[in-house]
Amino acid sequence: MALHIEISNPAQKTAFEHPSGPLEFGRGPQRELPRCVIAGDQTVSRDQLRIDPLADGSVRLENLSANTPVVVEGHTAPILHLQSRDIALPAAVTVGRTRIEFRPVAVGGTTAHLPRTSSPAAPPTSIPQAAPSPGTVTLPPVAADPPPGLRSLPTPDRAAVAAAPAQPRTALPSLDGSSGVGPWLERIIELQKTSSESREFHDTAARALIDLVGLDLGLVLLRSGEKWSIAGCGVESDRTTVRYSQTLVKAVVDQRRTFFDDIESLSGSGAGASLMDIESGVASPIFGINDDVIGVLYGVRTTQGLVARGPITPLEAQLVQLLAGSVGATLARSSASQSRATFEQFFTRELSEQLALRPNLLDGHDANVSILFCDIRGFSRISERLGPAGTMDWIGDVMGELSDCVLAHSGVLVDYIGDELIAMWGAPVDQPDHATLAARTAVDMLAAVPRINERWAATLGETMDLGIGINSGVARVGNTGSRHKFKYGPLGNTVNLASRVQGATKYVRSRILVTDATRSLMGQGFASRRVCQVRVVNIAEPVVLHELGRTDDAGWGELQRAYEGALSAFENRDFHEAAHLLGGLLQTRPDDGPSLLLLSRVANCLVSTDREFNPCWDLPGK
Repeated sequence: MALHIEISNPAQKTAFEHPSGPLEFGRGPQRELPRCVIAGDQTVSRDQLRIDPLADGSVRLENLSANTPVVVEGHTAPILHLQSRDIALPAAVTVGRTRIEFRPVAVGGTTAHLPRTSSPAAPPTSIPQAAPSPGTVTLPPVAADPPPGLRSLPTPDRAAVAAAPAQPRTALPSLDGSSGVGPWLERIIELQKTSSESREFHDTAARALIDLVGLDLGLVLLRSGEKWSIAGCGVESDRTTVRYSQTLVKAVVDQRRTFFDDIESLSGSGAGASLMDIESGVASPIFGINDDVIGVLYGVRTTQGLVARGPITPLEAQLVQLLAGSVGATLARSSASQSRATFEQFFTRELSEQLALRPNLLDGHDANVSILFCDIRGFSRISERLGPAGTMDWIGDVMGELSDCVLAHSGVLVDYIGDELIAMWGAPVDQPDHATLAARTAVDMLAAVPRINERWAATLGETMDLGIGINSGVARVGNTGSRHKFKYGPLGNTVNLASRVQGATKYVRSRILVTDATRSLMGQGFASRRVCQVRVVNIAEPVVLHELGRTDDAGWGELQRAYEGALSAFENRDFHEAAHLLGGLLQTRPDDGPSLLLLSRVANCLVSTDREFNPCWDLPGK
């Protein structure tokens, strides 16, 4: 079968007829088979393409090149090294900058030879795109045009890809028939084993552009705000100048896609130096954990003397994009791990994982929260006896047990200050039952005290106890530390009052006190009683305090009724009734701290009837 063949590129335009049999194309000299020599296109290999006419009127195309793929117009995948494909006629292929057309010759046809010309070649073809699979969502084209002389790969919608149904797996093409994608997979595995915080990680990624794509310069560029820095660098030789095109990098960031091919139009735009010795280049975005462009994987192919080695091919650009994706994924995974390691000092594991993916939850904002302060009673006396080393062991065990109670009820560990623990509910994520969770934590903390005392009885020679205060309200929550040290927590009057309530436990002689604001938000199932109204240091507004008791205390109901009856009588200035009720209560509960305190206040009023009465008690200290 005779073929009519037309060849066109920037330096050559030729048409001829091939009578029959196999035919080769390339820049190299004639070999065993007849050969059409392609001139003026250094992207074409010396041995590039072989065609064999078939009996059914089609032709078999075989790619002889290890470097340049053969793109068949109308076909999704290119023909790679040593691959062959049967195609129907008429057909056209693109090899580098050269376009070759094939069609059968009609009977009686003649050969027409066209002169060489410098007319421009056909427009460069883009990477063929397969039709989207069902369930796949694609991004619309970016409105802005790519920089002149450049082609681009479409940027996948990462959220859509994650949500789309799994598709059948297909094998990745190889750059050459012998090695396949093995070297790429090995390099990606090597990257994943290297600490992403090290220079070695970024240098390994940059060097891959040289070893696996055949570029002369590879760079990993990372940005901080509007500033760029070279995090990793690989060069083919000491004569290679390290610089990059700021225009190309800006295009990658603005359009979030990979650009490649000739970059002559960008000459002079990089770092104040000329790029005239650069023949072609590729730049692919590196995406961060929040899907923002945090860097660019950048590589160029330079001219060697007067020899042009051709543009970046679509396949090479795809592989660079794959490597950039791997770099971004590794950096994101490292960032998430570091965030989780930081967050897990304060939050539950589940919340830490959520915060690692959504760090904006930590931004400062107002929230309705409950704040718990827990203080260890007798700390100074015990620590003096134990000494520094013994105190460290003891307080570590105590704080560990108390912290477990906080985390078991989805709380945030805000801080440890000496012998005091601070915890919070209601932020960074909303918790409508924050007051209930805080109260349950306080009850569990008291239940843990006997276990702790049993473990340390022989060492301490005495028992320890706790004082716990809880307040609820609006606080400003966020990073209350600095740029040097992260510290997540609340600020505001709600926090200050919670601290004062914890201090009030010493004066009221209670182990757990909550404010009226907290008690009104708590659910059912708690043993509580209103104990007094107080004014704390440096806070003008009085606050009503409630004591939480043990739900397994069979006599709590009677205690609550008798005490609150005595408190109401006291507030109504019926001191004799208050004294009568408290006297009966103390017969059954002689060590009840709030009852003893209230009886003392009643007695003072009975003997000092000329004093101005105020049921609100001004606490003498913090």
